[in-house]
Amino acid sequence: MDTVNNSKILMAERCAKNMEKYLGNMREIKRDNVIKEIEAKLMELKYSYGELDDLKPYLNDLKKLCEKIVSVLGGDKWVQRLREVKLSNLAIAHVKFCLNILYNLESRLRLPDDPAYSVDIRIGEIESVMKHPNADKLRICNVNVGRVITVVTNIESVKEGEKLAVALLPPAEFFGVVSEGMFVSHSIKEGKPGELPELSEKEINNIRKEVLGYLR
Repeated sequence: MDTVNNSKILMAERCAKNMEKYLGNMREIKRDNVIKEIEAKLMELKYSYGELDDLKPYLNDLKKLCEKIVSVLGGDKWVQRLREVKLSNLAIAHVKFCLNILYNLESRLRLPDDPAYSVDIRIGEIESVMKHPNADKLRICNVNVGRVITVVTNIESVKEGEKLAVALLPPAEFFGVVSEGMFVSHSIKEGKPGELPELSEKEINNIRKEVLGYLR
């Protein structure tokens, strides 16, 4: 495997840098030096040139380091801790995104060798829809993708109970509301929330463009 140029590993590297940006000044993180450990482990993985089975020790270590971050920030109350230090909702969403990218890197490496799969792509079931308070043509959706995320969309026809494919992209803020993903398909008839959907090449290409734009 070309681990040096693998977009999924490059995404993990980008996320480690973002973790340093958002958490690097917190005393708990500085004390345990955990983000530096993540960066070092990713460097070992990147230059291993191993196949997936060879990478498992590195990937397992990454999972443990992600668990360590959550632990030093207070376990189940880690999000509350980030709010206490005045991190914005967008910054907290980025930390969640980065932890997920790092923790679940192995599952993405098992998917097709395409930059689109550097992020999670899931079937999402819309639990609620409301108009954006600051933008008439946008909708705010709570979406079950195995866990509930927020998606801000310009698809005005979305409705509660509908299932769509969702790419869990790096969070973005739209007029004061943080969006954690992007709808990438029309309604899906089969499959459960959280499962990997079947997508057309056009839909895959739309995700690929977003990922490559983020990695530049």
